[in-house]
Amino acid sequence: MDEKYVTKVEFQAFRDGEFDALRSDVRELQVDVRELQVDVRELQDDVRELQVEFVSFREEVRGELKAVNLRIDHLTDKVDSLSKSVDKSMRVMMWIAGVYAVPMMFMLVKILVGTN
Repeated sequence: MDEKYVTKVEFQAFRDGEFDALRSDVRELQVDVRELQVDVRELQDDVRELQVEFVSFREEVRGELKAVNLRIDHLTDKVDSLSKSVDKSMRVMMWIAGVYAVPMMFMLVKILVGTN
């Protein structure tokens, strides 16, 4: 078996070289984590702003809906009033038609009886 022995200096040089690469990677990752933390803070600020805007928008919509509901109630009252008015008009028209129909019936009977 052919074995190769490594001296302590060679091992330390290898170890230091490996650890330097790892240290460099860790530093890069720490920088990336800091950047991500900044991004997260910015996103949290944006979320807070959106929440405030949503609350004000919801209040505006609530006010608009109240106004629309009042308008709908007003229009419903007008439609009910119009319906009652049309019902009254129909009754009056029926009475008027009845008043005109009775003499016409007598005339029709007189004509029919007179021709026999």
